[in-house]
Amino acid sequence: MKLLIAILFTLSAVITSSARFNETWAYLMKGEEKYFPASSPITDIGCFSAAVDGDGNLSGGHLSPPTLPGTTPDTRYHLVITIPWSTTLAHIYLDPKLPFRQRIIDGIVDRCGPFDGVQIDIESVSSKDKAYYLKFLLAVKNALPKDKIFSVAVMARWADHKKKNPADAFDYPFIGKVADRVIIMAYDEHYRGGGHGPIASLPWCSKIYDYALQTIPAEKIVMGIPLYGRSWQKEKTAAAMRNPEIWTDLRKRGAQLESTPENGGSYSYTTNVTMNVHFESMPSLNAKMDLYGSRPVRGIAFWRISQGPRGFWEQL
Repeated sequence: MKLLIAILFTLSAVITSSARFNETWAYLMKGEEKYFPASSPITDIGCFSAAVDGDGNLSGGHLSPPTLPGTTPDTRYHLVITIPWSTTLAHIYLDPKLPFRQRIIDGIVDRCGPFDGVQIDIESVSSKDKAYYLKFLLAVKNALPKDKIFSVAVMARWADHKKKNPADAFDYPFIGKVADRVIIMAYDEHYRGGGHGPIASLPWCSKIYDYALQTIPAEKIVMGIPLYGRSWQKEKTAAAMRNPEIWTDLRKRGAQLESTPENGGSYSYTTNVTMNVHFESMPSLNAKMDLYGSRPVRGIAFWRISQGPRGFWEQL
């Protein structure tokens, strides 16, 4: 009986949280359509992604909204535009003196026809290219047909970060004026390449939301929620070694040496490696939905379909 009550309480918490939002966004990677839930409150699907190639043309992604189970005639589809993570490429693509910028805009307008909206997700913009980036967003907005929803995905920012980085390219007030929706990517608090820790702790998310609300109209804010986890390897296991170090290591481990004139020397050994894994659980997801659902906000956006806990969408 206690177990039944606990299950019902969990389901109720999820349903109550999801019902507080005008919009529930979720990102769908091309090729993962089979993971789309047959039943969910998803109102907006971010079709991920049309990537800008080396010539400034859009490549890959959905050419039209995919046929998915559980959608309704009111479900909206958004073409998501990305570039490879490179500040150098971002500079080249956004510089109005180069031909790529206009080529990208023309490609977006050409491909967006069957979609309800367009989302710009360019993350590797340096502070030096802030003006280029913001003018690019404005140019895309002005080039789109008036019936298209224009959204921008932005890196997570908070008040202290902005004080320390006043020239940061992600100018929330400006973007909040240009975009119809601003997707706040409130995740990767701890990221690949850094130290291990929560993907998006609740206090950290609260700081990000507070700053967003100070700088962007509440009716445009869509708070991103991660469904994934990450693993970090504590020890370094790959390294360049000096020859004397190799022989010392070989003797220490008691490994069997193999050596040929053709390939040189080699040996193998097995060692224990500590992995630190952090991920979003159902309670942590509920806590985020409760946080955002209790405050002024347009909606939430899940990154991404196929990555959530088992049964998540069915419960939602």
